[in-house]
Amino acid sequence: MTATLTPVLADEDQPPPLANRRRRRRMSPTTFVVVIVCGAIAASTVYPFLFMTFTALKTPEDYVANKLGLPIPPTFENFATALSGTLGVSFINSVITVGAGTILTVVLGCMAGFAFAFLRFPFRGALLRIIMIIMVLPITVLIPPIFKVILDIGLVNTYAGLILLYVGISIPAGVYMMATFFMAVPKELVESARIDGASAFRIFFSIAVPLARPAFITLGTFTFLGLWNELLFALLIMSSPEQRTLPVAITLLRQSVQNPTLVQDAIIAAGLLMSAALPFFLFILFNRQITQGMVAGALK
Repeated sequence: MTATLTPVLADEDQPPPLANRRRRRRMSPTTFVVVIVCGAIAASTVYPFLFMTFTALKTPEDYVANKLGLPIPPTFENFATALSGTLGVSFINSVITVGAGTILTVVLGCMAGFAFAFLRFPFRGALLRIIMIIMVLPITVLIPPIFKVILDIGLVNTYAGLILLYVGISIPAGVYMMATFFMAVPKELVESARIDGASAFRIFFSIAVPLARPAFITLGTFTFLGLWNELLFALLIMSSPEQRTLPVAITLLRQSVQNPTLVQDAIIAAGLLMSAALPFFLFILFNRQITQGMVAGALK
């Protein structure tokens, strides 16, 4: 038998224990500054949401006594008070108008983006540049002509008027986003389909739509979030209390509460929390698809 000799190292030659090696790793000043800055940004983002949640779960008396304290015990009276007015009807109005406006924006934006990317027609490049110019125009510039058109065609205080307005202000960004996405699609896919005799509609529904699913979700989510929080046009078009959307109802919530002498901050916080619940869960649900849609053009 042959014995295997294992060299014995002196104590000074032994490697330091793993715990000691970990303790020796010190954070560099640059990393420390980055961690502090990122932590401050995260705290400034999370704190308003936590403050709104704690305020909504307090009674008006607890809120006056300690605005920064925890809701002990929590109460849901503010939510019931907010819903006792027109907030429930306004929530339904927002779902109808914003949902329909988002669907139309996605459908029309996808069709127009496909046309700009794969079809050849006169002034194609000029029209796409005009759409880009419209995107950078201040929204306040469009208020007088849009309101006059809606008033002349008799669509004030109607779902159709607000839906058409939402589509009109959202479609430029939707068209540009979908056109950019389709321009990154390999042209060989479309050319091979054309050689096989596929029509433009067949190419659109069989090739473009399946490929653009992440872009659909991204466009739909950002359009929904933007329209859900829209206040100016909804306040101009929907002047009737029965037709108001949720942002308008929350803005006027202080006036709609039966007891005007009551501290309204907790009730308004409850309304804001209910308004933020649907976009929050929507973003959580489609978080992965949104990320894929945002980077799809760069990866192709």
